[in-house]
Amino acid sequence: MSEKPEINEVDALPEDEALENSVTIPALRMRKALRICALTFASLLLIAVLLYGIFSGLLREKTEVYHNEFPAMGTVAKISVYTSGEDLRRANEICQSEFAAVTRVCSLYDPQSELSRLNESAASSPFVCSDMMWELLMRAKVAYEESDGYFDITIKPLMDLWGFYRQRGTPPDEAEINETMRLIGFDKLEFDESRHTIRFTVPGMALDLGGLAKGYAADRAAEAICRAGITAGVIDIGGNLRMLPDAPPGKDFYRVAIRDPHRAGEVLDEQLNVRPGMAVSSSGDYERFVVYDGQRYGHIISPKTGRPAIISAVTVVAGNAMDADVFSTSCCLGGEAVAARLKARYKGLQIHFTR
Repeated sequence: MSEKPEINEVDALPEDEALENSVTIPALRMRKALRICALTFASLLLIAVLLYGIFSGLLREKTEVYHNEFPAMGTVAKISVYTSGEDLRRANEICQSEFAAVTRVCSLYDPQSELSRLNESAASSPFVCSDMMWELLMRAKVAYEESDGYFDITIKPLMDLWGFYRQRGTPPDEAEINETMRLIGFDKLEFDESRHTIRFTVPGMALDLGGLAKGYAADRAAEAICRAGITAGVIDIGGNLRMLPDAPPGKDFYRVAIRDPHRAGEVLDEQLNVRPGMAVSSSGDYERFVVYDGQRYGHIISPKTGRPAIISAVTVVAGNAMDADVFSTSCCLGGEAVAARLKARYKGLQIHFTR
């Protein structure tokens, strides 16, 4: 009995069907291979996502924010960095050094500071300024002009009169204010730009650099910290904030709260998104003041009236801390008119008033 010949399933089909199946079977095999590749790719992608999450968590842990604070320039300095505790230690050392250097020049409480010696002698003969002092005086000169005279570093006699350096029992009367006003005015200063000297044209004049010294110190510290390779963080000295040039990890901005001038220790609902490298300064009557007969008088005194500012607070966002410091004082005294002048001159300047 002869064996049946083996029958190939394709051979047993009609010619058209056999042709169709001869194409379909390799295609099925190809689709199966593609599905396996897709599943393999999806698995690898899932593993990559999990590893990224783990790595990101480790990175966040490594780049958490580190804080420290210490007394400086008659206020509290706060330093924050987003790198490591060792970088915070180095940043503290740098800031303390820079703040001490500015204090040696600008302090009114140290009789040996450069400013104290200048105030003591500049009415008798021209005082030769250090490079730092000259830089500050020239910035004050520009600020006086830009603010229409509201920013005026010759304000110290009025600060003395109102009791901000030596307490008195009652507020000054009209006659005392008028008498003191004869000592006020940046236009009463004489400068020799070739010799870097300053002279008082009226005996009894005196300078107060409190409206720009802290901002200047924050800028110096930020520049020195960046040179040391620390580029993400914030320097805050008495409410004068300078952001370092890199944003916090995973962020585009620094978030800055605005202090409520009417409620101690509270902040306003509004918060600012501040770009890296920018600066913020607030001026107002809430931090330093005197009280006479139950009425509070803020320390920002107008060189035009001899009396305290009537605006509760101003917050400024500017390109550097010294500008922000100067502009917040200027606008606290000159109001919206000065703010408009400054905004027209400085692109991107932000000024927020709190009444």
